[in-house]
Amino acid sequence: MWLEARTTAAQREVIHKIAGEGFAFAQTAFKEAGGERKLQEALQYASLTLSSQGIVVSQAELRSAIEKAYLEYKAKTKAVLATEEQPNEDAVQAAAKEAVSVLAAKLNDFLAQATADVVAVVPTQVQSEPELILAPVEAVETPMTTE
Repeated sequence: MWLEARTTAAQREVIHKIAGEGFAFAQTAFKEAGGERKLQEALQYASLTLSSQGIVVSQAELRSAIEKAYLEYKAKTKAVLATEEQPNEDAVQAAAKEAVSVLAAKLNDFLAQATADVVAVVPTQVQSEPELILAPVEAVETPMTTE
């Protein structure tokens, strides 16, 4: 409210734009730094940029504008991630068809290899003519008849 009471609409627009730039600057230039360090860098950037344009804003007001930019960024990022994590139905169906096709091809290869192995093994086991097995004559019993 204080910011709205003491600044024009155009100045507020510039303040929020510069605060967003400060946040973006700190976020990219100080990737490895912690949140507090990024905030300090964003505050310094925004304060210097605004003062060069003749706009004077307190640190608390500037901080709130930067934190607003952060929350907007976070909300946009969360929305983008949510839409990326939920693939559309066409993509899911296409992926399922591809998986089934790959599985079918692997199964066909497996069956072709298995039948080729069986065909290769069977001819070597077949004998050309059956062997005649003779039993010794003594071993054959003749039935006795009593008449």
